[in-house]
Amino acid sequence: MKATSTTLLAAALLLSACSLTPTAPTRAVYDLGPAPALMAASSALAWRIAEVTAAPSVASEGIAYRLAFEQAQRLQHYRDSLWAAPPAALLTQRLRQHLAAVPVSPACAGRPAALLSVNLDEFEQVFSSPGNSQVVLRVHATLWSAGAAQQQHWRIERPAPPDAPGAVRTLALAVDDWLPQLANWLAASCR
Repeated sequence: MKATSTTLLAAALLLSACSLTPTAPTRAVYDLGPAPALMAASSALAWRIAEVTAAPSVASEGIAYRLAFEQAQRLQHYRDSLWAAPPAALLTQRLRQHLAAVPVSPACAGRPAALLSVNLDEFEQVFSSPGNSQVVLRVHATLWSAGAAQQQHWRIERPAPPDAPGAVRTLALAVDDWLPQLANWLAASCR
């Protein structure tokens, strides 16, 4: 009886000690959210879309930020917030969804499919002061068709709330601002 009481007391103490130890903070994992509603395109794509590639500074799942007012050359990542996949993979998915829903320009119809490659150069939040930030999306695309290449560069900046959820929401909006610009450039490339 005494051994059972001692065992029960030890088990109770052990269980109560577990509840007193601090728990590790949970990490928030983000993606770009649902794609904006677009009508499905009725014609086939005029482009083959390569996987988006990324500069080494944006190749990880970390949500990047920079304190331009303090150490502009130092890229940092939010400790408890991550992308669900590297930003290039998220951008590839969103790009394919968008272009699949955009009707092919009549000027592009019937041409051999061109290869579209996109490189993600910058995908971060930049703080100009402790409470003031903006996100920066910088990409360049190359369209390969009939042995010739066309290139275009974009830089999208948007004011953002000064935290990880604000960076995520605003970067998703920047991507959704950029995609129609890319689609217009692709349509113009056929003229």
